[in-house]
Amino acid sequence: MRITRYVLPIIAMASFFILSSCKKEEEKPSPPNIIMIVADDLGWYDLACYGNDFIETPNLDRLAAEGIKFTDAYAAAPLCSPSRASLITGLHPIRVNITEHIHGNQPAGPNQKLRTPPINQQLDTTYQTIAEALKTKNYKTAFIGKWHLGGGKFTPDNRGFDLNIAGAWNGLPTSFFYPFFTPGEKPEIQDSSKEGDFLTDVLTDKAVQYIEQQKDSVFFLSLNYYSPHVPIEAKDSLVEKYRNKRGSDDERVMPNIHYAAMIESIDINVGRVMKKLKDLGIDENTLVLFTSDNGGLSVREVPAFAKHTPPTDNGMLREGKGYVYEGGIREPLIIRWPALIEGNRIDSTPVIAQDFYNTFMEIAGASERTTDGTSLLPLFKGDSMYDRGLLWHLPHYSPQRGKPSTAYREGDWKLIHFYEDDSFELYNLEEDIAESNDLAQREIQKLEELKAKMESLLITMDAKFPEPNPDYVDE
Repeated sequence: MRITRYVLPIIAMASFFILSSCKKEEEKPSPPNIIMIVADDLGWYDLACYGNDFIETPNLDRLAAEGIKFTDAYAAAPLCSPSRASLITGLHPIRVNITEHIHGNQPAGPNQKLRTPPINQQLDTTYQTIAEALKTKNYKTAFIGKWHLGGGKFTPDNRGFDLNIAGAWNGLPTSFFYPFFTPGEKPEIQDSSKEGDFLTDVLTDKAVQYIEQQKDSVFFLSLNYYSPHVPIEAKDSLVEKYRNKRGSDDERVMPNIHYAAMIESIDINVGRVMKKLKDLGIDENTLVLFTSDNGGLSVREVPAFAKHTPPTDNGMLREGKGYVYEGGIREPLIIRWPALIEGNRIDSTPVIAQDFYNTFMEIAGASERTTDGTSLLPLFKGDSMYDRGLLWHLPHYSPQRGKPSTAYREGDWKLIHFYEDDSFELYNLEEDIAESNDLAQREIQKLEELKAKMESLLITMDAKFPEPNPDYVDE
């Protein structure tokens, strides 16, 4: 009897732990579908959930309310090709030698003090993509929209994607209305479209079709809108909505009404994707990530695409696309995954585009990792992450008139090095998100500390630097 008296509680406790363990195992989500939605030139301040009181983005606001909204998320670069190379490989732009937008790095003119280093004109096949890595875990893969990382053998269908729709060397369409590109160039969207069709809608049509086809598979969909990049064009009905809302056509008031209409089109189409997931009953275990490739365009564009530019102003952030100030690199980032992430969360951890690769690998159960990013899974679970430094390297003159520079953020501090005059600027972003109060002359110790860390990273990555231009003419 004594044996029974003590054995029964032990058996009961063992049963409890076994059942609890089984329950925890059951609660652990299986590898999710992953949808990465990337806008083009969308600024941190362009969404209502990030404080914009003019542009209406109810679907993205809902996405943020049902997931995590990151306040301090960054692109890998202030320009498209380097940023997109990092999104797709998890590597820093320095590693793949794409630190300017492809086809954009021009020889130095006589008015430029520095000669900038050459870049690769494609994402070389030696670098593994997210799609190639996820295929090892039986993911179906699709790429829809802007690629801008090379043509020919370097297109998405040659880089691990089972399906490629409209992804090629192009950085922008000739028009957002049909036929979008040169007639016959992209039959996969042109043949099924007609006069008056809008590119953002058409890309979403293809995305929704793909989701329907893969509803019983585990899939990775990279949906890359060409919008709201130039040319700044939108559907008449939405432009009229914002014209009435503002009460004028004044092009000097930001954001431009045509630009606002472009962003609402993105929002409407994100809503279409989310509705399809819900209708199919797969939204709970589908991770949806929404972000942009660089900050909003805050200057007048080149003459061929100057209409309705500048289109936005990035709010309290300094400058925009083409600059390593916050306006050029800080991005909206919203991640929803109900199977693991509790909704209505705001996270101020500094994170960067290179982190997505390692994050996706961990949740898919893949072994691949890069050293340039870290998994965001701890943040999904409500935990914290270790402090680290983030680096941006733009050794070029950007089309937006940004000058060769490198920036480094650690904690609340951000250091910027300008190469033309070898000068430094230092900001405390917690106190001065607008980067209006340069502390370089007051916080000498902090400047030297960050400078040493920044230079160490640049050396480790084998960064290339601008050099004096022998043809420079000082006017």
